[in-house]
Amino acid sequence: MTRLAGIDIDAPPAVVVPIFLLALLAISALIARLLGTAAARWLGRRSGGHGEATPSPRLGISVGAAVLTGGMLLVAPELALPGRLGRWLYAALDIMFVVACALGLSRIAVTAITEYAARNPAVRPAVGVLRGIVRIGVAVLAAIMALESVGVPVAPLLTTLGIGSLAVALALQDTLANFFAGLHLLADRPLRPGDYIKIQDSAEGFVETIGWRSSRLRTSANNIVVVPNQKLSQAILTNFHLPVTNVTMTVAMTLAADSDPEAVEKCFTDEMTRAVAEVEEVRGGKPVVRLADVTDVGQVWHCIVVAKDVDAQAPAGHEVRKRLLERLRREKIALAVRERVFLQPEKTMPRA
Repeated sequence: MTRLAGIDIDAPPAVVVPIFLLALLAISALIARLLGTAAARWLGRRSGGHGEATPSPRLGISVGAAVLTGGMLLVAPELALPGRLGRWLYAALDIMFVVACALGLSRIAVTAITEYAARNPAVRPAVGVLRGIVRIGVAVLAAIMALESVGVPVAPLLTTLGIGSLAVALALQDTLANFFAGLHLLADRPLRPGDYIKIQDSAEGFVETIGWRSSRLRTSANNIVVVPNQKLSQAILTNFHLPVTNVTMTVAMTLAADSDPEAVEKCFTDEMTRAVAEVEEVRGGKPVVRLADVTDVGQVWHCIVVAKDVDAQAPAGHEVRKRLLERLRREKIALAVRERVFLQPEKTMPRA
């Protein structure tokens, strides 16, 4: 006679226990297969054929181990093992059950985060950090439950860890502030790798990477500027790639005061229209030519076009200025010349 899970079975334990274990293995494999198939179908249906589908969580080992150890936990008290061996076996099964459940929960949570990030592009840059936080959180909870299951008092340990965590947080205050600022930058996305940004009264350049502690900018001189994430998240910055990469560019020309404004406007408009059609770095559209100011030096004209991006601004300005200067030379329109005052040297009195 064998008693399992409160049920009396008219058979010896040598027959009942192996059959019971084989049944547990079969049931766990069936449940794992059904869950895996259901998850794959659900994720495939959620993707709807748009983009890459999220990989289904691999629940086979974790679910199978959880079902098997859970069933053995029901059987272990009925096996009448010796005291110490029974306690060790029960504790080992309890720990295995907690680890298997934690592994399955972690995989389900990571898959959920991946699926959410696939549908929300704003969260996608931070998905790696979120996965790490979920795995660490599940691992800590599993360790606490495993310790409690084997009789280790958890309350004093949690108190000690709380005090230690507070001390570490105070010591690493700046590092933690930069870490959470990096999470904010990845989630809110005021800037992205490849964007050209300018920090007010500070550095400017292309965003190379956004790390956990700092971000790196590549300047036009091909140098790297390291900016702490906390400073970057609090700074007033200009992103030249948002909402579009086009950059409005103004070419200023100062002409002689007696120049004919109508003739100047006509030649500038003609040259700017040709530049829009012929210069690769300039976007299409109608250029703008304006007499911006009249000073004691001369007439200040602004020729406004749109460059493709920040990189194209310098070559576009170079080509446009060359064309304008060539047209002014052909039209015999003079540039303004600032008058220079030459100081006469003081005459020295001859010594007596």
